[in-house]
Amino acid sequence: MEGTLASYLLAVYTRPKPGSEAEYHRWYDDFHLDEVLQVPDFVTAQRFALIGSEGSQFLGDGSHLAVFSITSDDIGATMTAFQHARKSMATPTCLDIDSVTLSWWRPVGRRAVRSPSADTDAG
Repeated sequence: MEGTLASYLLAVYTRPKPGSEAEYHRWYDDFHLDEVLQVPDFVTAQRFALIGSEGSQFLGDGSHLAVFSITSDDIGATMTAFQHARKSMATPTCLDIDSVTLSWWRPVGRRAVRSPSADTDAG
């Protein structure tokens, strides 16, 4: 949707190499999240550790997800800027490079929010 600010997500699945978990978490938290947030239109970053998975042959023990929120009026240009920036981003030895999977997401439909009345006791 060129010309109008819209929200997007970049989901990045990764895994540390066995025995390199502490180094992996330090690299991601102390360096890489901020490195990615330097790319224009990237707004927030948050990491998650997998606690369960159904039906995915790619996810397993030690899998992590980083979610980056993006606000852009030209997502194609933002994606290109990210790909260009990736060329200068270091790949640490603690990262299982074969585990890296990137996917770009755009919202579809409305955002549903739980009603405050759902939190009150009916009785």
